[in-house]
Amino acid sequence: MAVAGIAVAREAIPIIVGQIMEIRERFGKRGEVKWKNAKSRSGVVHEAYIKLLFALVNEGRLHFHVRFSRMDEYDHKRSGARKKIDTVSKAFFQLLLHRPVAFYGSEADIFIHPDDGDCTSELVNQMGALNFVGRRMCNASGIVKLVQPRSSEREPMLQLLDCTLGALAAYRNGRHEKAQISDVKKKLAVMAFEMTGWPDITGNCWKDKRKLNRWNAVPRFKKG
Repeated sequence: MAVAGIAVAREAIPIIVGQIMEIRERFGKRGEVKWKNAKSRSGVVHEAYIKLLFALVNEGRLHFHVRFSRMDEYDHKRSGARKKIDTVSKAFFQLLLHRPVAFYGSEADIFIHPDDGDCTSELVNQMGALNFVGRRMCNASGIVKLVQPRSSEREPMLQLLDCTLGALAAYRNGRHEKAQISDVKKKLAVMAFEMTGWPDITGNCWKDKRKLNRWNAVPRFKKG
């Protein structure tokens, strides 16, 4: 399992969206760009998206945070009534709390726009919890101003995130070494990992590495 987010200043968003649109126009891309549809014909667009994300990180225009964990280690019955869905939902909550809230809560207002779906549907109701814990962490109140899921089909920033997340998740899980994955996805997974500059994809980055942060989480309650 992997969840991730990008942190970006509001004034930078139109510039980044413009760069995404330029890529789409250059390759004549129509429709949504997501990891799952990275095929031989469209792989060039996904490659351009991944390269753009890391270029923005290097320029300091965008921060990227990713949280990995092994689904098979979790006791999903303890996550909640929705089991695996609640496991993923809690992973999103932990990522939001310990990365954007912890990193920026003392200096900025935070507006959160996750990809809409079952795994993020409860985050809207957890804004109070993010602010409650965030107040103790950052000595600031009302840190999270909005949690509003959006459709990735209509949100270019979510598509930019999904391509890189999918590639790194494939590399972390070793899927890029399996015969059933396409050559395009193998190439993209290796490329994305190499662009991080990380010596390894396991372990964690130090918490002060806000620009490009890797977190390999271990469940509190493991499956017996």
